[in-house]
This record gives sequence, structure tokens and C-alpha cells, in this order.
Amino acid sequence: MSAPSHAPLRAFVQLSYGYGATSWHTRWEKGAIPGINEPYAYGYYRAAGPDVVIEQSEDRVENPFSRLVRYGVRFLIGFDFVHAWRNRVGIMSSDVVWTHTEAQAMAVLLLYRLIPRARHPPLIAQSVWLMDRWDQETWWRRWIMRLLLSRADLLTFLSPENMARARAIFPGQRMTWVEFGIRADEMTPHAPMAHTPGDPIRVLSLGNDRHRDWTTLITATSRLPDDVPCHVTIATANRIDAPPHVTRVTPTNNDTLFALYDQADLVVVPLTRNLHASGITVIEEATLRGLPVIATDTGGLRHYFDEQCVFYVPVGDVQALAQAIVTLACDPDRCADMVERARARIRTRLNSHAYALRHVALSRELLSQGVPASDNPRENTTPAARDMRITIGIATSGRPEILRETVAQLRRQTHPAQEILICAPTAQDMAGLDASAGVTLLQGPRGLAHQRNVLLDHARDADIIVFFDDDFLADPDYLARCADAFAADPEIVVATGRVLADGAKGPGLTVAEGRAMLEDPRVNDTSSLPAVQPAWNGYGCNMAYRLATIRETGLRFDERLPLYAWYEDIDFSRQLGQRGRIVRVNGAKGIHLGSKSGRTPGRRLGYSQVVNPLYLFRKGTFPLDHALRSIGRNIAMNIVRSLWPEPYIDRRGRVVGNWLALRDAMRGHVAPEKMLTL
Repeated sequence: MSAPSHAPLRAFVQLSYGYGATSWHTRWEKGAIPGINEPYAYGYYRAAGPDVVIEQSEDRVENPFSRLVRYGVRFLIGFDFVHAWRNRVGIMSSDVVWTHTEAQAMAVLLLYRLIPRARHPPLIAQSVWLMDRWDQETWWRRWIMRLLLSRADLLTFLSPENMARARAIFPGQRMTWVEFGIRADEMTPHAPMAHTPGDPIRVLSLGNDRHRDWTTLITATSRLPDDVPCHVTIATANRIDAPPHVTRVTPTNNDTLFALYDQADLVVVPLTRNLHASGITVIEEATLRGLPVIATDTGGLRHYFDEQCVFYVPVGDVQALAQAIVTLACDPDRCADMVERARARIRTRLNSHAYALRHVALSRELLSQGVPASDNPRENTTPAARDMRITIGIATSGRPEILRETVAQLRRQTHPAQEILICAPTAQDMAGLDASAGVTLLQGPRGLAHQRNVLLDHARDADIIVFFDDDFLADPDYLARCADAFAADPEIVVATGRVLADGAKGPGLTVAEGRAMLEDPRVNDTSSLPAVQPAWNGYGCNMAYRLATIRETGLRFDERLPLYAWYEDIDFSRQLGQRGRIVRVNGAKGIHLGSKSGRTPGRRLGYSQVVNPLYLFRKGTFPLDHALRSIGRNIAMNIVRSLWPEPYIDRRGRVVGNWLALRDAMRGHVAPEKMLTL
């Protein structure tokens, strides 16, 4: 085979201490790792080839003191950072990093934060148990985990159920399900069950996971009919109270373990309710050894094997489990058919080779997104993007002159909008604009959230709705680049553009200044930036949403956030982000003029700066640490600047509003609408 013409992909696999390449391989050669295992843990090495180089973390030999230090740090922060630090050279010099559980992912992400100026390879962070135990973690550990894992480039999960739970915790983050598979190089034949009356059914059950439901298994096998005796072997390191028909063993090598499989008639995987596909490794091992499987229907196992491959029973259902054992014991043909169907799944997709190659595909996808987009939008546009129907929604108040200029700029889009909807409290707010082809003028209650809901109500058959502020001047290719992103990735549900200049952070910009910036290649240049990158929320002055997802969820802007509706963009986009990705499209760019006309008075805005984040925290759309940082930053800025206030900002009014809000919050009164009475 000829050598590749390009540099190979260099992937570094950071695994737990004890799973290092050298130490694992040594134990594997001795047969000291029970189970159908790989020469190198989890089979990531199978992705290696002419165009892929795989390097795996190593375990440093420890003395008692260094081991104590590593354990101490792990105890304090909840994951093994010292082990990641020891492997930092391999991590930082790779093209992409893979981790197997959330513990290694957090260690790598902390390493990135402690080396801020270095290049950080993209991280594929797999989560296994975190979602199951999330609610049991202390608040400060949840804060650390959310802070770190929200920086991962891609979160992967072994179960769709696990991923669905994560959507609520990490809304908008890129995530995907990766099917886990084990080494499937050999499939051992197994003699079919042939029982004579009085022979016991030989049931094998294995596992150390805390979600194993030994109680249901033992109870079910204790209640079989008298003419159907049963002997159960439970292979676990956990202690259980075993009645006479149950034998507990702890296999220490493969010879012992495989002998248990060879002597069994069927395997039972009894489980309590969980999210992480507990038992999938045992099901795959049993299938490879030729045994039919009964499993509890939980954790997303059905996404791996359907009911034609595995006999499923409800969680905790003793009678159903007992009946399943008797049914399979009396039907060897069904058992053989189940095994063959399950093996077909393993041959085609549920194996370690496919698992490793999936990581390669995801890595290449991540790295390709880091490539800057072409300056010519037509080079990236696909037929699907060209067919994207886009509606623009503008909520406005008190700026008719600027609004007319904004609409004029939008008429220059290379991907024309299907419709421009404009909503204002009064007709005077839209003076000088006429309802014409492609422009619809609407009236609604005063307040950004109210007006944007009116716009949603009138967005008919569009694919995307883009909300622009009435003082946002969009680059002519804004909608084209937005369409490219949504068409290329159906997981994207929220997109925000690149703000080239933001007048809201200063005295504001004139229309002439904004247009001059758009025409200046020194300002309007995002060619060095990736076409698409993760974002935490949509920025209210320019944000796009997939309308189908909005309709599916029935989501609305929160009308308890009055007038300027401070942080309504965060609230809405983080909620929708639970259904997909939130991204920044760097080619969708523009200038936010930050006009000071039509703004909320200082005292009212200051009140919202404190109360709205606290309200959204209670609502569950804004983490507490983010809320406290936002409140502290705004209060500090208002106090300092009130000594020498800017002529265009009522700093002293904002300080008064801040303190009124703090007073109400300390009394337990967190009501955003109260700002209307100030």
C-alpha cells in the first residue's frame, strides 16, 4: 500500500491509571484480565493505519509518596488530574484527544485551562456514568463538572438515554451516541441446551456494576416450578447473600471465566434502572460465546440489540424474569436464532474495530470544521442550503430611521430572505416603511419577548427564522452562510453570527460608520476563523433558529422578562439547545450599531441586570455560577463608572436599580416584571 500523501491523523487516547498501554498489554499477555479484552484497552489501537497514528497514555511507576499525591488530588477534585499531567506531552502534541470516561475528560480539560496559551487539540469526551450520578453529586462538584465538560469539543455517550439526560445539563453542546463494541475476532460455538427431566437450568450472571439487580434474579430463580430446577452462578466481586441454588464466584483469569460461559445454558443481565447501557459488555461477550441472553429493558440496551436478539423483561419484574428463563430453556431453536441475530449485529457494527473507526470519523469531522470557510459563499453552498427558506424577524421600538437603513441593508443579501417580518408597538415606530412584497409590518405589545413571540406566530413555512436587532447591519452573505451551516448539520438548532464591531459596548455607531466597517477588509475578515464553532448561547442582536424544532417544542420567549428583556436570548437559546447544537457561524457577520435611542431607562435596566439572571437560574436555564458572575460584573462596572459616568449611559440609575433588585432578592422576591413599577 502506498504511503499517504498527507500527514497522518495523530490521536492520543487518555485512559485511567492502570489502563496504560504497557501495563495493560503485559497483563493481557498473561491472561490476567478476565473477559474478551483487547491487547490494548478498549481496542482504540484498531484505528491505526497508514493515515492514523494511535498513542495511548502510559502509567508512570509510582512510589508510596507519588501514589499518595495522585490519590489525594483525585479525592479532592474527583478525577485523576495527576495522571493526565504526566501524559501532557502526548496530549498536547496530538491532533485530537480521545477519552473513555468523564473522569479522564475532565482531567484533560483542566490541563487545557492550566496551559491557556498553548494549542489545545480537539477533545472527544466520552461519558459513561456521569448522568446516572449527576443528581447525587454535591453542588460544587456539579459546578466543576459543568465548567469543564462544557469546554469539550464533542461529548459522546454509550447510550442515547444517557445523551438525552445530558441535553438538559449541557444544552447546545455538540454530542453524539457512539455504539460500544468489544473484540469480535472469534465467535465460539456453544452446544445447544439439551435437558432431560430433572436437569437444572444453568444460569450465568456477571458484573460488578452497581446497577446489577441480584435481588430480582435470586427471587425469580427461587420461584420456578418444582419440575424446573435452576442453578445460578453469579460472577461478581460484590458480596451477596446467596441461597443454596446460587453460587457466587470471582473469576481472576480468562480460563476460569470462559469455563463459566461454557458450562451455562443462558446468561441473565438483571439491572436496576439506569441510563448508561449497563450490561452491554456482558451481552456482547455472551453472544460471542454462543449463549442466549435475557436482560432488563433499561439503559438503552434496545438501541444495541432488539427483542429478536435479546429477551427483554421489565425492571424489577420477578415473574417476567422467571417466565423468560423457563421459556428459553424450553425453546432451543429460539435460543439459537437469537444468538445468530445478535452475532450478525456484532459482525457488522458492534465491535471494537467499528468503535475505533467511529472515533476516527468524528475526529476528522472536528478537524475539518477548524478549516476556515472560503471567502466565496458559492464554493460552500449546496443545493440543500440554496433551498433553505429563511424568514427575518425584527422587533423594534423608537428607531424608525435606523430601522429603514437596516431593512435596506437586508435587501442586499445574496441568499434573499423569504420574508421580512417587523413588529413594533405602534405604527410610528415603523414610519417610512411600507408593507410590500417580502415585508410584513406587525404590531404587538411593547417588550422584546412579546414582540418576538408575535414574529414567531407569523413565521409560516420557513426553515429558519433569523432575529436581528433593528440596528444590526448584516453582511450581504450573512443568510447564505447561515443556510450553509443549517443545511450541513441537522443537529444545529441555534446559530449566532460573528459581531465584527459592537456599538452597544460604547457610545454607539452611526449607520455610515457601520457600513464603512462592512466594506473595510481589515474589519470584515473572518477567513482565519473556523466556519462553525461551538457557542454557549445565541446573541440577541443576531441569532438564527431552526423553526421545526421551535414548533416541536412549542417554545416561546418568556414574557415575564419585560421591555428590553435582559437575557431573553440566553433563556430561549439555552432551552432550544436541549434539542441540538448551538454554534457560531463566523461567516455570518455584521455590525451592531448599539444605538442608544429606544433604550430601557437606567434604573429599570439595573434592576433587570440582577433579577433576570436570578429568575433564569430558578427557571433552570442559567447556571448559578454564570448568574453570579454576570450580576457581580455588572454591579462592579456600574459602581466604578458611576464616579465618571459616560454621557450616553445612566450609570447612577443602574446602581440604584441594582441595589433595589438585591434588596428584593434578599427578601426572596425575584420577579422580573417588577421593574415596570420603578
